[in-house]
Amino acid sequence: MKESLKESLKELTSLVGVSGSEQEVVKYMKEKLEIYADEVIVDPNGNVIAVKHGNKPGPKLMIAAHSDEIGFSVKNILPNGFILFNKIGTASDKVLEGRKVLIKGSIPGIIGIKPGHLQTPEEAKKVNSSKECYIDVGASSKEEVENLGIRVGDPIGYRSDFMEMANKDYICTKSIDNRMNCAILIELFRQIKDVEFEGTVYGVATVQEETGMKGAFMVGNRIEPDYAIVIDTIPSGDTPDVNAERDLPIYLGKGPACVIADGVLFGLLFTYSHPGVIEIIEEQAKVAGVNVQYTTLVGEGYATDAARLSFAGKGIPCAMLVVPRRYSHSPVELVNINDALGSLTILENIVKQNGKKEIKFI
Repeated sequence: MKESLKESLKELTSLVGVSGSEQEVVKYMKEKLEIYADEVIVDPNGNVIAVKHGNKPGPKLMIAAHSDEIGFSVKNILPNGFILFNKIGTASDKVLEGRKVLIKGSIPGIIGIKPGHLQTPEEAKKVNSSKECYIDVGASSKEEVENLGIRVGDPIGYRSDFMEMANKDYICTKSIDNRMNCAILIELFRQIKDVEFEGTVYGVATVQEETGMKGAFMVGNRIEPDYAIVIDTIPSGDTPDVNAERDLPIYLGKGPACVIADGVLFGLLFTYSHPGVIEIIEEQAKVAGVNVQYTTLVGEGYATDAARLSFAGKGIPCAMLVVPRRYSHSPVELVNINDALGSLTILENIVKQNGKKEIKFI
């Protein structure tokens, strides 16, 4: 199961699916989920909905992972062939210059950097914003760039190889957020293909999470599940530049995390996980012998699809089960595959026990 999960992750992270331009990831998810699901629907906006019916009536469970990644889009093509770009999502300015990128998923480019030999002392200390950067595709004119098929608005993603560390359980690449959970979703449907359970499971790969959690809201209104689990990633606090105990007590290798509360702003982007769904995660984690890290992450620029999904339809009881990763929203995100396996095991147990426990607030 570990190797299967790794292989799916390797294939998924090789794709560029910047928010709003997730087509390649959507095609991949549809193709893979069709092998195991009873039905797979792709809605007009690109949300992938895989349906698996149980052998008895019961509640509708939605498990949602977003398919998009942070990235950029072409803003303008200069007469000399260099390309200006916008951010799509919250990419860090600190990791822009000197990076390889792919435009439209296949056209290679480089975010330029002024030679260190020519930088002033002030320039050497300064972090250039995305508005001050440019992309070089090896062209000498606007016409040459356009002949490559590049147009204003085209998506741009990081190019980053899939790298196993010396300890092969640790994997570094781009878009671990959230291709890790797309891989988990595929593997979950593989595992439950011949399993008997009550009700119906909807495995959903949502679009545009990184730019406002739009896909989750669309699908929540369409399906109106009885409850939902949002599967995503979360920053870890276990590096020298973070005070983990004070700011973020989340560690790689200590299991998936259940986020009790998160939010960028109180209101639309604030989520408090439903106590009934938290209880289900907690109980099935204990049955499976999987350690779960519990945390809150409020006011720190972190939110998930649950922020929109929880008030879709008539209101959906939601909780968040997330996989820790280091170096968030960079081309070198790092994950421990065992944390993902723990999340997968919990989800499989939850599906098997679907309908055995009533979702209650009090």
